[in-house]
Amino acid sequence: MNALVTLQAEFSAWMRGSADTLRARVLDTEKADRDTLLRVYRDAYALRLIEALTTDYPGLLAMAGPAEFDMMARAYIAAHPSRHPSVRWFGRDLADFLAVTPPFAGTPDAADMARFEWALGEAFDAADTEPLTFEQLAGAPPEAWATLRLSFVPALRRLSLSYQAPQAWQRRDTVPPGELDVSAEDGAVDWLIWRPAADGDAQFRSMAPDEAAALDAALGGAPFPEICAVLSAYADSAEAAAERAAGLLRAWLDAGVVDDAAWG
Repeated sequence: MNALVTLQAEFSAWMRGSADTLRARVLDTEKADRDTLLRVYRDAYALRLIEALTTDYPGLLAMAGPAEFDMMARAYIAAHPSRHPSVRWFGRDLADFLAVTPPFAGTPDAADMARFEWALGEAFDAADTEPLTFEQLAGAPPEAWATLRLSFVPALRRLSLSYQAPQAWQRRDTVPPGELDVSAEDGAVDWLIWRPAADGDAQFRSMAPDEAAALDAALGGAPFPEICAVLSAYADSAEAAAERAAGLLRAWLDAGVVDDAAWG
């Protein structure tokens, strides 16, 4: 068994390009030498990883086109060898890779597209939960609101994007490969991404600055009065801030992104 474990470790290291001890274990054949045989495995491995990236990042593929995407994918494979048992998680560092690695660092629109698409995938794959309903929360006693805190479903994601990646992503199948343009925003725009319990597809929408600030406070564990205080910076009065907080809470409940509420 130890010999098998060692062989598997050597094979894995060779596939990731971090060691070459496997070569001595492989014999030439009449049809091909050992280098050719090993190259077949490594090429197939790379193609499988590239296929995984094309599945996770169709918008990025539509932006780059097949040739440029292949080049980018191989550079990413070299910099971030797969270390997770599931290929599903191989592309999780792609956005950060694109943001800091030449020549891709000169295309921040691509990094934003990667961030958006990965968030969509995470929302889709997140664990199912039964969201809190408006009717359930309406049963809370009046004194609960002074300490009420919200928790959110695992499928919720929140992003700030400087490019119109979500809008472009919706057009990904309507343009020839390599011709998907992503326009810049005038400033960073906040986005809410989630998967409703009754729907298998992730959904997304932009948020106004006050909603983004309120959501950040709620995600950080702030009680409802503190959320109202955050919103007061955007409202004309404390009453208007409280009304806005109530409206946002209802919108989050209706969207199915609130997992639970606690007080006391």
